[in-house]
Amino acid sequence: MPIAQFTAFYPSRPFWAGSRVNFADQSCEGWFYDQMVEEVFSSETDTHTIKVCRDGRIMLRVEALEQELDGHVGIRKTVKRWGEYLDCLNSFYLLLDSSTVEIAKLGFFNLHEITNRDAFRVRYEEGKCVGENIASESIAATFQMGRYSSSYSPRVPIEFDPRITMRQVISVQVIEHASNAFGKIVASPGLEKTLALFAKSLSEYKVGNYETSIVLSWFIIEVAMRRLWRMHIDNVNSKLPGGRMRINRKRRDLLTGRDFTTSLVSQLLELWGALSYGLFEDIDTVRGYRNKVIHGVDFSAGPGECQLSLRTAQEMIDRLWGLRFTPNMSYSVGL
Repeated sequence: MPIAQFTAFYPSRPFWAGSRVNFADQSCEGWFYDQMVEEVFSSETDTHTIKVCRDGRIMLRVEALEQELDGHVGIRKTVKRWGEYLDCLNSFYLLLDSSTVEIAKLGFFNLHEITNRDAFRVRYEEGKCVGENIASESIAATFQMGRYSSSYSPRVPIEFDPRITMRQVISVQVIEHASNAFGKIVASPGLEKTLALFAKSLSEYKVGNYETSIVLSWFIIEVAMRRLWRMHIDNVNSKLPGGRMRINRKRRDLLTGRDFTTSLVSQLLELWGALSYGLFEDIDTVRGYRNKVIHGVDFSAGPGECQLSLRTAQEMIDRLWGLRFTPNMSYSVGL
């Protein structure tokens, strides 16, 4: 088998994928490691591969990105590709969190943004992991080393270690549901950036950074509206007698230029039936929140304003790409 590279991460809240390690029989050498590294889920297509190990390691390979990373590339290109991989990882993490809520009815994961400190590269040969980077600046390093029985105190049985007892089983059905949804993202280039931005907005909300979350949600709404506006222009375009186009280049530039503000675009989209009136009202309200944050108006954003911003961004994602998911809105802060 050829050599394969994956980009991997661990959610900050450890879990068992599929089933727990069997601690009843510890007679065989390597009994713990072999169970921890076992791939309990694998999905491979022409465009991407997802693998999930029992210890909660999630590995992703996107063929288009791997081809661009082959050979010697400059630092700028490497950083760009890492950013694209992180968008994919954050998108999958959001979908896994959503799938856990939808399928298992469980708000388990403590969603956070995955950065290049958390992600690490894994090398496969002959279908087996033969090497990986250690994410030494992240909690991921603890989980990487947690695969080895030597990382645990010999005075306490492994099954009583807090790194083990805190784990929850997440079924293969949940993982498969997230994987299927991720396939839609790979098939829609650019959607991974939007979903990763939503994940960042949601993670900011969870720690009480409401203003940051609102601004990030607004970015999603604004970009989606602009895209919807361009689509609508294309739909109403037609040929005039003589072969001229009803909306030529000059007219298109005018319709998509500075004179057509986001506020005006949302008004026209609602009047033409491209947006429901309820969604139009929500967009207008969130735009007001965003303006108050950006322009330094005396405004204190709270969870209600932030939740409306997230829900509106989510509706725009559904409206434009037909992707539905259920964000976990629980907080990630303690007293």
